[in-house]
Amino acid sequence: MEAHAPAPYDKDVLMAIRAVIAGKANEGQQQTAMDWIINQASNYYDLSYRKNDSHATAFAEGRRFVGAQIVKMLRAETLKAVEGKPPKPVRGKRQEAPND
Repeated sequence: MEAHAPAPYDKDVLMAIRAVIAGKANEGQQQTAMDWIINQASNYYDLSYRKNDSHATAFAEGRRFVGAQIVKMLRAETLKAVEGKPPKPVRGKRQEAPND
């Protein structure tokens, strides 16, 4: 796949992505959407290097980074790393001062 080329998709993928975004995807649609994002849109399992084109290599690596972030979230140690951290404040909500 060329680094700048859009990832191929069909109607099933399109409808799965739309259902995920709407928060109404069933299990199969969720799996279809994530599979497409990781394997096609981000091209995660492809080599980023593009011969004689450093810009295409950088673009391909940027795409891969998205897939890497998603795949990383599937690892047990990623969950362990965030479990001990305090929750982030919710934007737009006033935070209460801790009671001492």
